[in-house]
Amino acid sequence: MQSRDPVFIGGMFKSGTSLLRAMLGRHSRLFAGLETQWLAEDARTTPAERREWLERLAIFFDAPYAALDGAVGDATQAEPCLDRLMSFLSQREGKARWAEKTPYNVGAIDRILSYWPGAKVLHVMRDPRDVYASMVEIGKWEEPAVFGAHWCNTVGAARDWLGTAQGRHSAYHELRYERLVLDPEATMRDALAFLGEAWEPEVARFDGRPQDFERVQHATGKVSPMLKRLAQPLTDGRVGVWGSVLGEERWQPVQAELSRRGYDGIVAELIAETDAIAAGAERSRDAGLAEPKS
Repeated sequence: MQSRDPVFIGGMFKSGTSLLRAMLGRHSRLFAGLETQWLAEDARTTPAERREWLERLAIFFDAPYAALDGAVGDATQAEPCLDRLMSFLSQREGKARWAEKTPYNVGAIDRILSYWPGAKVLHVMRDPRDVYASMVEIGKWEEPAVFGAHWCNTVGAARDWLGTAQGRHSAYHELRYERLVLDPEATMRDALAFLGEAWEPEVARFDGRPQDFERVQHATGKVSPMLKRLAQPLTDGRVGVWGSVLGEERWQPVQAELSRRGYDGIVAELIAETDAIAAGAERSRDAGLAEPKS
């Protein structure tokens, strides 16, 4: 019997969590809409705050406010609110299972599993140099200490949690952004196998979701560079962008900050993996060019 347990997507901001969410949502059984920011729901204690949250989600999910309010009902805690909301939305779309994407999900794995014991967590990881370069481009969290705090609360928190599980856990799967854009089929095959879902080629073909950009802009009044890119077809043009945006000199203070926090080993690992993934993709392209024409 196929699972109906929820899926949680997370990772450091600008690491491809929205891209994975959109690609996963192309599966016939998986509903994966815009992020709900459910982890902040505990702070919404007044009727006005709750209404504001649901009104924004009504735009995000193109659903009537009254329907969402009715679905959530008398739930007051974040977990039942999310469960009722996403169950309603997935059924509305004719999907059997839902996936929620919020970056800090990977810092709340124990909380997730305590309410949804069968849940699966997908952690998207990206070369921290490119992550920081993307932040610099939008003028956000540029100070090494600020960036380091957010990185440690996502990537660091997930790896710390995994360490308490002796490095492996049946509920947790890491995937690399670089591999997702350079070899989407292999990456999505692995992700679906982890989730126990059948392979569907549509999840590896992504042509952009301009409607997501439009809904967020309508709900928030903000133009998100990330969502602008999500409106466009899948591209590998963001791999290695740090070299032209930062250079080694500007990256070094950030690397020193992550090292100070005790994560130099993870940083080195991610950078080495990036090099290996890029080299593998280049070899595949060269091999394809070398094949004789029929």
